[in-house]
Amino acid sequence: MLNPDVRLSVYLQYYEKEINLTRIMKRALDDYLSKYEEPARDIAVYVKTEDSKAYYVVNHRIESYVMLWDSNDNEQDWELDTMEPLWKQGINRKLVFEYRGQQCDGDAIVERAIEKFVKIHTAKELKEVEIYVRQEDGAAYYVINGRYAGSVPMA
Repeated sequence: MLNPDVRLSVYLQYYEKEINLTRIMKRALDDYLSKYEEPARDIAVYVKTEDSKAYYVVNHRIESYVMLWDSNDNEQDWELDTMEPLWKQGINRKLVFEYRGQQCDGDAIVERAIEKFVKIHTAKELKEVEIYVRQEDGAAYYVINGRYAGSVPMA
C-alpha cells in the first residue's frame, strides 16, 4: 500500500484519447454524493472503454455510472489531481479496467510498477507516481519522481 504522502496519478490511454482516472473516480464519487445522503465508505470503479463508461459501486450496493469522455472535461477546473483526498477521507477505493471481456486490477498495476522501481532503485524515495495504462498494448507505463520510467504488464 502506498503512503498517503505519495502523489499518485493514473491515466488510461485509449487510442487517441487519455483519461485521467483520478478525475473519473472523483466524478463517480460526486455523482453518488449528488444522489444519496449515505456517506461513502467504499467505492469501486470499473472502467469499460468499449462502453465509454465508468461503472461504480459505492458501499458494496449502490451502482451507477459516469461517462468516460465529457465534452466539458477540458474546460473544467479540476481540483483533484491525485488519489490523495480519497485516502485522507478514509474512503476505500478500487479501480478495475475492463477490456475485451477481461478485467484487470488497477491497484495491482500500481503495485507491480512500484515493486519494479524499488528493485531497481532501492535507495530512492517515492514522491510521485504516474501510471499510464495502454490496454491495447497490454502494458502500463510508469514515471516515478518525474524521472524514472519503465513498464509492467497489465496482467
